[in-house]
Amino acid sequence: MARRATSNFVKHACPLLLAGMIAIGYAPNSFAQSTKGMTTEEAQQYKDCLKLAQLRPEDGFESAIEWRDMGGGEPARHCVAVSLISLGKYKEAATRLDALAKDSTAEPHVVAGMLSQAGQAWMMASNLEFAWRDQTRALEIVKNDPQLWIDRAMVLGMAGQYWESIDDLNKALDLEPDQIDALIYRATAWRMLKSYDLAMTDIDNVLSKDPDNMQALFERGNLHRIAGDNDKARRDWMTVIENSNGTPVADAAKANIEKMDVRTESE
Repeated sequence: MARRATSNFVKHACPLLLAGMIAIGYAPNSFAQSTKGMTTEEAQQYKDCLKLAQLRPEDGFESAIEWRDMGGGEPARHCVAVSLISLGKYKEAATRLDALAKDSTAEPHVVAGMLSQAGQAWMMASNLEFAWRDQTRALEIVKNDPQLWIDRAMVLGMAGQYWESIDDLNKALDLEPDQIDALIYRATAWRMLKSYDLAMTDIDNVLSKDPDNMQALFERGNLHRIAGDNDKARRDWMTVIENSNGTPVADAAKANIEKMDVRTESE
């Protein structure tokens, strides 16, 4: 996949897309899976290291480096990378995760998780070519994890390859038909392709399962605005603001209302 500039998919998609993209742990695997084979003490040390990496990344980085130098192995190396992600040093984190995956003797699903997280970090670093490469490598190892298909779909969406993104999201939904994130992201891709009825069908599906999903309400507001129903768009965006004020999705809803009001006044 040729590298392209980040498209309007991110600009106009749910603003939580990147905010929650980087998981703390061997994404997308659970902590229990990634600590398999460790002693109780080692697992606790790994858990504590990851927590510190997230909450106080500078301290977490120093602690992880010290642990690595004392023989902490792959968990310590991974904790170093997580600290770098939390510090916003995405390229360095991705490079370390790539090296860790290459050297790893862990089980295939754990290696796939390392590659997936490396891909996420490359995406945050705006290197979509390397992000796609790592997500594809992860899928070559594990094909039955819906989250891996979603992760690559995000890269494709950011590259403006919406049909390819939908293909990956369809694969995720074949594995897990009620996967909420896949439905929301597919709705966004449909909207970018101007297939508004299909987008609304996916959003209605999400809201039938989770009526208070702020991402889905934000996206439905976008669709109402496109349809020219400003009152419904405002109602959805106000619900998002009232229920998640201070979050990226609420900030985006406020911005959309302001833009809508400016355009309405000028019409």
